[in-house]
Amino acid sequence: MFESRNLSLSVGTKELLRESSFRIGDRDRVALVGMNGTGKSTLLRLISGTASESTLVSEGQFLKSADTTIGYLSQEISFERDLEKTALQYAMHANMRLFDLSETIARLEHELALPDQDHAGAAYHRLIERFTDAMHDFEREGGYTMRAQAEKMLSGLGFSEADFHKKVKAFSGGWQMRLLIARLLLQNPTLLLLDEPTNHLDIDSLRWLENYLQNYEHSCIIVSHDRFFLDKLTTRTLEISFQRIEEYKGNYSYYEKEKAARYELLMSRYENDMKKMADLKAFVDRFRYKATKARQAQSRLRQLEKLEQGLQAPEEDLSRISFRFPKANPSGREVMRLEGIGKTYTLPDGTPKPVLRDIDLDVLRGDRIAIVGSNGAGKTTFCKILAGETGFEGKLTTGHNVSLNYFAQHQTENLDTGKTIYAEMLDAAPTPEAQRKIRDILGCFLFSGDAIDKKIGVLSGGEKSRVALARILLQASNLLIMDEPTNHLDMRSKEMLIDALENYDGTLLLVSHDRYFLDSLVNKVIEIRNGGLQLYHGGYADYLEKAEKALEEERLKESARQKAEAATVKERAAQPAKPATAPKRNHRKIESIEKSIQSLEQKKESLETLMATDDFYRCSPEENKRTLEDYHSVSAELDRLFSEWEACMS
Repeated sequence: MFESRNLSLSVGTKELLRESSFRIGDRDRVALVGMNGTGKSTLLRLISGTASESTLVSEGQFLKSADTTIGYLSQEISFERDLEKTALQYAMHANMRLFDLSETIARLEHELALPDQDHAGAAYHRLIERFTDAMHDFEREGGYTMRAQAEKMLSGLGFSEADFHKKVKAFSGGWQMRLLIARLLLQNPTLLLLDEPTNHLDIDSLRWLENYLQNYEHSCIIVSHDRFFLDKLTTRTLEISFQRIEEYKGNYSYYEKEKAARYELLMSRYENDMKKMADLKAFVDRFRYKATKARQAQSRLRQLEKLEQGLQAPEEDLSRISFRFPKANPSGREVMRLEGIGKTYTLPDGTPKPVLRDIDLDVLRGDRIAIVGSNGAGKTTFCKILAGETGFEGKLTTGHNVSLNYFAQHQTENLDTGKTIYAEMLDAAPTPEAQRKIRDILGCFLFSGDAIDKKIGVLSGGEKSRVALARILLQASNLLIMDEPTNHLDMRSKEMLIDALENYDGTLLLVSHDRYFLDSLVNKVIEIRNGGLQLYHGGYADYLEKAEKALEEERLKESARQKAEAATVKERAAQPAKPATAPKRNHRKIESIEKSIQSLEQKKESLETLMATDDFYRCSPEENKRTLEDYHSVSAELDRLFSEWEACMS
């Protein structure tokens, strides 16, 4: 389906790939991995055709089959002229042909309904022909399911029905990224390129996306730092390392094991060759000047030269630097006690919006707690309350000898833009021992060599976030609260942070959407939902299992409730009528209106089906006119009945 042959790729003076080849087949699920800066995103841009030619030089070729279509999700958000569209309109623009047809049908319906139309004239008949052609094409190409598919996609990604009609510009960057995902999936390309698709998803929408991609009928190339996501979805792994692409026939966990095994094998061969060379060299040095051994010495010398020409030490990524948090004096057994904690924000129009209500919690020394919940549930607000960065209702008591360190998502605002990275770290290092660790820590977060002398002000948002996180690792505390610390970290940096936190001897509270990160560290989980708090004991995997069971029980209860309601309605309907009182007369009127609405909706659907068939073309103008008049009359009557029904219900 898609193939790269002998690809060489450079950006400016930096060489990213050298004569690399790979192939993507039908329904392939491929993880593209490698350290930050190795060229993963650049390669996806090149494949998608969105790379900037002014900064990129490439050799080699891409080959693709005639029916291959490519869809690309970039990390960068760009909506340009779409900011005024609603979320639903934006999603439905995934199929521009169908969207344009729907707009054409709506416009033609309006023109046909104008009171000054000459129904006997040629212009009116041409309008009818254009309308029927558009209706026919719309139905044949799946137009009647387009809106339902878009709504289903948006719902799966966390949008409410009210959100469907909000303009794109009203959403935050994270929600705009979800809109990009929805529209891309609705396009259904045969090769899907996803660059960090999980960055802005909460747990519920992440599960939905995983399930969707598991059943996706075409091929995907995925760049992600979420190893759970890659393990669940991918069956092949391509690694960019040392300007080459290496293939591994398995998911990320398989790749890690296989890479280590390959390195051990190469190292064993290298060591054997080195030993063999040493033996050959010793023989040559000993016998090259002895006439009786000269021929053998020359033979050994040729073997030695051949081995030297082919000898190459196996390349290895920089070894992971281990780091430990500075030790702080231990806290008392009770670290924090929350009693009746609540938080209410005031919206711009003055409306109060409760976020958290009546929360009670005891945080004990040694707790390692994950804080989870959907986007907007109040996780960051909860962390701010614990860290003393926002007001609240209720009572919060801090335990004996607690020293708190807080990493917030807005931590970059506290950096001095005029200082270099190294100077900023030096100011944050409280002891000479911590100062000696600065270069090692910065190396873990991808700052090495001259990069540590960059000014904070010229760094990207992701680079600033990594500096802010590195500063935290220099400061001693016995209570650490971290809000999304793994954003902008590659796998290697994330492993380093996990290693450091595993050896942290204080109390830990973590907000993260990275399931592997949480599963490696926590022994309790707090779920924030609908303003309340639910505490689960055990690791993150235990929480997922318990939460899934609770959700299933909730579904069963809701199903049972709906069945009971339906049975009650049926039972009431079967009971003989009693003398009517005013409220019951109103109830009968509502039932009568609902029956009329149901009948008219069926009639409208029949008319729409008729107008979308070939038979409608063969009708006379008079018959077409009557059909359209019936259609508009039914639509108008439905509008009137819906208004009357709403009035009766109020």
